[in-house]
Amino acid sequence: MSIPSVKCTWHIAEYDRPRTRALAQAAGIPPIVAHILLLRGIATSAQVQRFLYPALSHLSDPFLLSGMRPAVARIAEARERGEHVLIFGDYDVDGIAATAILVNAFKRFGLEHFSHDMPQRLTEGYGLSADRVEAAAHDGVHLIVTVDNGISAHEAAQRARELGLGLIITDHHSIENGLPEAHAVINPKREDRSYPGYHLCGAGVAFKLAEALNGTKNDLDIAALGTVADIVPLCGENRAIVSLGLRHMVKHQRTGLAQLAAAAGFELSDVTSERIGFQLGPRLNAAGRLAEGLTALELLLAECPIAAGKMARQLDAANEERRAIERVMFNEAAEELDAFLSPELQGIVVARRGWHAGVVGIVASRLQGRYHRPVVMIAIDDEGIGRGSGRAGAGFDLVGALGTCHEHLVKFGGHRAAAGLTIRSEDIEAFRAAFQAEALRQLGPGERRAGLAIDVLASFSEIDNALLAALKRLEPIGHQNPAPLFCSLGVTLLPQSLRVLKDQHLKMSVRQGATVFPAIGFNMAERFFTQDVPREVDIAYTPQFNTWRGETSIQLLLKDIRPAGPGP
Repeated sequence: MSIPSVKCTWHIAEYDRPRTRALAQAAGIPPIVAHILLLRGIATSAQVQRFLYPALSHLSDPFLLSGMRPAVARIAEARERGEHVLIFGDYDVDGIAATAILVNAFKRFGLEHFSHDMPQRLTEGYGLSADRVEAAAHDGVHLIVTVDNGISAHEAAQRARELGLGLIITDHHSIENGLPEAHAVINPKREDRSYPGYHLCGAGVAFKLAEALNGTKNDLDIAALGTVADIVPLCGENRAIVSLGLRHMVKHQRTGLAQLAAAAGFELSDVTSERIGFQLGPRLNAAGRLAEGLTALELLLAECPIAAGKMARQLDAANEERRAIERVMFNEAAEELDAFLSPELQGIVVARRGWHAGVVGIVASRLQGRYHRPVVMIAIDDEGIGRGSGRAGAGFDLVGALGTCHEHLVKFGGHRAAAGLTIRSEDIEAFRAAFQAEALRQLGPGERRAGLAIDVLASFSEIDNALLAALKRLEPIGHQNPAPLFCSLGVTLLPQSLRVLKDQHLKMSVRQGATVFPAIGFNMAERFFTQDVPREVDIAYTPQFNTWRGETSIQLLLKDIRPAGPGP
């Protein structure tokens, strides 16, 4: 068995010994943890304490957000007048979580007449439309409050004004074409980048509005759910929301989340940010991807364990269906790209009739990880309308790139790393050419290779229970605060320990000096061939505790492996 050529370029961070030693002594933390925190921009003892020990006091005043005061005043006016208020959300986890937060907040605020709704992903696409505004007016709605959408809904805002409907927009997406005309627009992207909640997600913004209405910090667990699932940076205020929200989730055991965790095979008392990202989030998303997101919303609001259990099992089944659809679409797209993709092509656009519009975002993310280029995947329906989703890595502004291609699109919106779009099938070729040209402009020519940012070059003798306990203080782990990545060079792979699990995963034991650790590499089996095993390897990994049958030990979660080289 041999290891194929290296697919990743390793970038091992420099170790600043004087600064690391000084921070470790000042903050009373292990040097390796001090080194990792320095890499995260945490440079003083006070910053270390704030980072490692998030508190409610770290959450900023909601009235720092522009538009908050007129929004609260208008909702209070709706309460006094007995007006019908519509919460208009979105079908992804962030939008569902934001909607649930406002439903609870409006109840606490004493609103007697309010309802909630969201668009159909497969037939309407993202955001508030003029048609939805007209339907709301027909239903007797007086005020619409958007969550996780609306910042690009200029046409809908104009229609609301024509019909005499009040409109409050709460969103967090990039502001591309100015603010829609509304009674109030709350979006952290309106603020200076020094604002601590600049990277709030839709649920985070809804949490701020809820606090402004009621003066209390409720539903932190739901805010944490949306924050992790939307893959916004887990720094600043987001870190506090997720850290405190996870504690809330464990302590209060919200009925719907407890049942969903059980359907996913774990106890909610064992929840982590990674379990939200890989187990809870995908199940909540599955409803909106395959049909509509209302089931997921009802689960978050459920109080009956029996009803919640039934909904959780429905979402679990929908997630399995989603995974099967995803596998087929990924294989079809990868087969096409493997045959035709050239090194000169810096941006990827794939489109096909019959693909499921609700799954294109997940598959685009997997394709981006495989080909290391920005990817847009488009599902074309029977009317010739394509609904697409894009994903991009660091160094590429995806929503900015779509802006340069806007004449070929019906609509688009999103972030630097993730975006959605609607396009007519006859415009796809022109869009592909424009997108590829913009990708070449942003990225330049040359082969695209994955880069692995390694925090720590360590020997096995440095890894023990005390270090792992200290590393756990870095959680919650997520975007811009990834799990610390270690590497060790010239370790011995024990050939007799090598096993392939479920034809996908690799399990082995590795030794350095007198220390032996078990190691597992998920989805790494395909990188190995049935020939000679190299005796010495370099490995990149995250050390973690692993509990099996009541016994807890240290395990290495492999991220990359290569034949041992002469040095870093």
